[in-house]
Parts: sequence; C-alpha cells; structure tokens
Amino acid sequence: MARRSRRDVAVVAFAQSRYVRGDTDRNDVEILMPVIAEAIERSGIPRKEIGFTVSGSCDYLAGQPFAFVNALDAVGAWPPIRESHVEMDGAWALYEAWVKMQMGYADIALVYGFGKPSMGDLPITMALQLDPYTATPLWPDAVSLAALQARVLLENGHVSEREM
Repeated sequence: MARRSRRDVAVVAFAQSRYVRGDTDRNDVEILMPVIAEAIERSGIPRKEIGFTVSGSCDYLAGQPFAFVNALDAVGAWPPIRESHVEMDGAWALYEAWVKMQMGYADIALVYGFGKPSMGDLPITMALQLDPYTATPLWPDAVSLAALQARVLLENGHVSEREM
C-alpha cells in the first residue's frame, strides 16, 4: 500500500460570539448564525465551495437529544451539504475535518463548536461532565473540584501552600 503524503491544512478564518456569563434570551441558532456568517465572510470563500461541515457540541448541556440538528439551521443546508457532528467540542470537530482533508474527502471545511450551558444550572452542568460512574453521583461543584486538585498538588509536593 502506497503511503499518502500529508496535506497542508490551514485555518483561514475565525469568529466567535461574545462571552457572557448567562444568555437565556437566545437559542443556539440565534447565537451561531452571526458567528458562522462572519467566519465565512472573513474567509473570502463562497459558501457553495465548502465541501464539509462539522460541528462539535455537548447536546446534554442543552437538555435535549440531537440539539446539533437544530444548529444546522444556522449553517444553512442549501445547497445540500456533507455534514458531521461530534459529541465533544470544537477542537474535536476540527480534528475530524483535518482527517477528512487528509483522506481527500474534502478540500474546504466549515468547523464550529457550540454549547449553551447557561440554559441550565452551571454547578449541575459542570458535574455532569465528570465520570458518570464515580464522580457525577457525588455532585461536586467547581470550587470543590478545585480544592481537590489543589490538595493533590500539595500532597505530591508540586506546589507549596505559600505558592498557592
């Protein structure tokens, strides 16, 4: 089997929504539409030339299965697109796009990540991201987790109490 050479891949545009502590007035599509439009405009690449679209999100944060399907309304599925979704984040989606390009399945990809944990109770949402068998049932909040991490650093001599 002949070995393929690695293809150079570049990020040619980037956009993001404004960071806010909570946003209860807009849904994922309303947040994503202007960001995706801005990224496409910044790229200078016509939408019809995008050969692959991939999103990364944590649907459980929205409290509904297949939340990514609704988010596709922000992308616009016309003309018909080749699309994928990863249940994680934008970095994982970027990796999937990179793999598709390395394999020659796409030359141009639109990658976006989203999640709206502000729709729920943040301490509960943070706990849901933990190991579901051992840590999540304990419902530790972010401060408690930080304290546990600090204790491990102290006990292993990686940092002193004074340095903290």
